[in-house]
Amino acid sequence: MDEVAKKLAEWQWTYAPQDPIAYAELEKRIAKIGKRSSLITYSDLVSGIEFHLPSVDDGETYYMNTSGLTGLDRHIIGDFLGQISCHSYCEHGFMANALVVNRTEYKPSKIFFDWMELLNVLPDKKEDTVLSFWTQQVNKAHQWYKSQRRIST
Repeated sequence: MDEVAKKLAEWQWTYAPQDPIAYAELEKRIAKIGKRSSLITYSDLVSGIEFHLPSVDDGETYYMNTSGLTGLDRHIIGDFLGQISCHSYCEHGFMANALVVNRTEYKPSKIFFDWMELLNVLPDKKEDTVLSFWTQQVNKAHQWYKSQRRIST
């Protein structure tokens, strides 16, 4: 197991373990978009998903307002994407969350790149370094998802 996989395996996820149904739906949406060699925005990723998180609103159904994600929404999305990427990296060698982008710049959030730097996969956050790493992750994800027959689009 490489150093990144070790760090990911030790990470403590807050929200994702609380709702396996939402987790599965998010993972499925990323897989579908990956199979199509495309990207998906954070808002489109979570649109219409019912979250049931015991630590949020006492486990009542929680929907995200996709026209204006809150700080809590971003934390929840980031946690789910982190765990999804932990799985995709440890099992298949790529960060699935690279396929999820913001509407404005159509690339992952600054938090994504901060996290990659924390995991020591980015030696620096120069634009060329960041874009090269992101492109590699997107290409790996697209190739892997396209090779999977069981993902229906």
